[in-house]
Amino acid sequence: MNLRPVHLTRGRGFTLIELLIVIAIILILIAIALPNFLEAQVRARAAKAKGELRSLGIAMEAYNLDFRDYPPESEDDCTSRPRTSAGHFWLTSPIRYIASIPEDPFPRRDSGSNLHFHCYESGGIERGGFGVRCPTCMVTWVIYSRGPSEAEPILRSADPHFDLGGGTTLITYSPTNGTRSLGTIHWWGGDGWWIGVPAGTAAAAARNTPPIAGPYGLGLPVDYVAYVHRLPPNLK
Repeated sequence: MNLRPVHLTRGRGFTLIELLIVIAIILILIAIALPNFLEAQVRARAAKAKGELRSLGIAMEAYNLDFRDYPPESEDDCTSRPRTSAGHFWLTSPIRYIASIPEDPFPRRDSGSNLHFHCYESGGIERGGFGVRCPTCMVTWVIYSRGPSEAEPILRSADPHFDLGGGTTLITYSPTNGTRSLGTIHWWGGDGWWIGVPAGTAAAAARNTPPIAGPYGLGLPVDYVAYVHRLPPNLK
């Protein structure tokens, strides 16, 4: 029986042209998928902020039911603040109205562009005056995040209840305007009477200050609508 010799042949590899074609296809797929992936991340962070603001708002109302007061304002660098200006921590101690203080997914960067733990900011009309149990406690408030643009918002934590001046209106963030469009994600609460009223801390006990008239009418302009003696609408 004759056996034919078996010739070992080397497998044919990819040519340089074929490798370049494959790499080009992979790069095209990445270029298509990456923006969609990044946009999905931004949308997820915005949804997270909306949900956490809603939870904080519910916790604020639960606190008010027990103490007839709302906690003081909170700056975004809440971990380094005294108790009188880190009011969100009142929601966890001594009674736990919320499991923990959430971190704003759209924080402000410090001068070194480093990111630290940043709370959602809040502010409003403080009760103020003498003879009150908690002069720094708020009667009307808003809690907000800068939103995906991460720009310094028009809304500030100090007295965000009256006309912003200069024909400015507070814009609510909406992804329909573009994923990274300008706008603040916010939640309003408390006594709506103070909306549109230019009252500071010391004047909070006197409910006789007239509303401010601005380019959008009397009151606080939110999304080109002026609100007076009523809270602007919250998140859907």
